[in-house]
Amino acid sequence: MHQLFRLVLGQKDLSRAGDLFSLDDSEIEDSLTEALEQIKIISSSSDYQTNNNDQAVVEICITRITTAIRETESIEKHAKALVGLWDSCLEHNLRPFGKDEDTPHAKIASDIMSCILQNYNRPPVMALAIPIAVKFLHRSNKELCRNMSNYLSLAAITKADLLADHTEVIVKSILQGNTMLLRVLPAVYEKQPQPIKRHLTELLALMSQLEQPEQYHLLRLLHVAAKKKQLEVVQKCIPFLIGHLKDSTHNDIILNILIEIAGYEPVALNGFLPMLKEIGERFPYLIGQMARIYGAVGHVDEERARSCLTYLVSQLANMEHSFHHILLLEIKGITDTFSSILGPQSRDIFRMSNSFTAIAKLLTRQLENAKAGSGRQEGQMSLTPTL
Repeated sequence: MHQLFRLVLGQKDLSRAGDLFSLDDSEIEDSLTEALEQIKIISSSSDYQTNNNDQAVVEICITRITTAIRETESIEKHAKALVGLWDSCLEHNLRPFGKDEDTPHAKIASDIMSCILQNYNRPPVMALAIPIAVKFLHRSNKELCRNMSNYLSLAAITKADLLADHTEVIVKSILQGNTMLLRVLPAVYEKQPQPIKRHLTELLALMSQLEQPEQYHLLRLLHVAAKKKQLEVVQKCIPFLIGHLKDSTHNDIILNILIEIAGYEPVALNGFLPMLKEIGERFPYLIGQMARIYGAVGHVDEERARSCLTYLVSQLANMEHSFHHILLLEIKGITDTFSSILGPQSRDIFRMSNSFTAIAKLLTRQLENAKAGSGRQEGQMSLTPTL
């Protein structure tokens, strides 16, 4: 260890501590691990929390060490000693004395945290740090917890697998009020869905208490879950999603989730079609997404096909919509699947005119004829529209 570090830390000489900043980073880099180990000994002593001199020496030395680590980019070389000191802080009181007064060990933890977790893109460092980082989530220090959550969110972007082993701890922290960590859940769900599924009902219950960005992350989680095609999750999600469709802030992403579900489990949405129709009337710009859901449900069986066609055709007749081509595609998809509904002339109906109003009138008439015929083959209608 450099002789100045040995003097300052060995004798706890506060008067010489500032001289450490006169040394080049490269001059002390080889001494940093040993210095961190010496700081751990000092900060673990029984009188450290009441010894202002020792606290000041440690604070200055940690600042000098973390600065040198950043400047020399030697975090991986000293990560073990740095994490070891960080971990030792958990053995001491971290609860603030007053409103804004951190304990001595909370100060150490905070300074080290930023040095370590700013390297969220370095897997070897994160492999050492994350098991310790998650322990701070339940240690009664809101500021530490908030900052830790920010860094863990960054870590989830690059190394979600390292966080996945701690999904249960993360979920419980969220349920205790640390909702910032919601942004981590979509990433870890891919690796470790079970803890999230166990607490999904509780997580959904948080929606009304969340800020808009946090609500978005919760919905992102549901989108990831929907893509996994896990029916027990889908069944919990659908009533929740339908219930929040009236919120114009999120109804676009909610409908995208429902479209995802409709792609493989359309029957689950059948009972909610009247509510979706109501939402479509309230927010006409959502008609394109509504059409895709109705189109999916309309492929389940002929009874549902007829019901969904009635809605889709009614929307096609509205010339204010800019979604006519989407509506026509969904209508054609259903009638191609259940060709008996429109009869042999259905292809001619779609080809015969560029007028969506005319097509809608013909489709409506044919649907009424088919219904009135009670199974009798229909299709003897005129194909000359009145435009």
